[in-house]
Amino acid sequence: MVNDLQAEIGRRKRAGWAAFNSIKEVTSQLKDPKLRAHIFEASIIPAISYGTEVWPDTKKNATALRTSYRALERALIGTTRFEQWKKEQRSTDLRQLSQIRDLEEHIQRGKHRWGGHVIRRQDDRWSTRLTHWIPRNIKRPPTRWTDYFRKNISQPGRHWMTVAQDRAAWRTCGPR
Repeated sequence: MVNDLQAEIGRRKRAGWAAFNSIKEVTSQLKDPKLRAHIFEASIIPAISYGTEVWPDTKKNATALRTSYRALERALIGTTRFEQWKKEQRSTDLRQLSQIRDLEEHIQRGKHRWGGHVIRRQDDRWSTRLTHWIPRNIKRPPTRWTDYFRKNISQPGRHWMTVAQDRAAWRTCGPR
């Protein structure tokens, strides 16, 4: 049960496809790629990334969401995986055609923002207490939510929780 998010990832994928089906008719009639990308981002990204701020940063979770997001991106453009393969297009080529933002960057920004909120809290909420609680056993430890910050926040000599207390410093060390 620890770090098992497969059911939630499945719900996020279905929510993304449901959001896409609600805008499919509108986006198929639009000729302006920027407007189409804006509508896509406003409806699909929140549907897929809801709640990902508190998920552990694992390759399995990122791959599952990225795969679904790329399929939605291909559906927005109106191409299939086979057509993409025939034309020898890479995912970066599709990203230039669709002009949409990267989902992983959006998730990282949200995770960074949420981490700052949790650490700056002064009350004794369970989420703050859980963040400071560090259980360990002999086996390889599962990836924790805080491991993302230890890996990505690089300020020599300072712990990420100390950096998060200063809002200006926290904004400068996060994803842009």
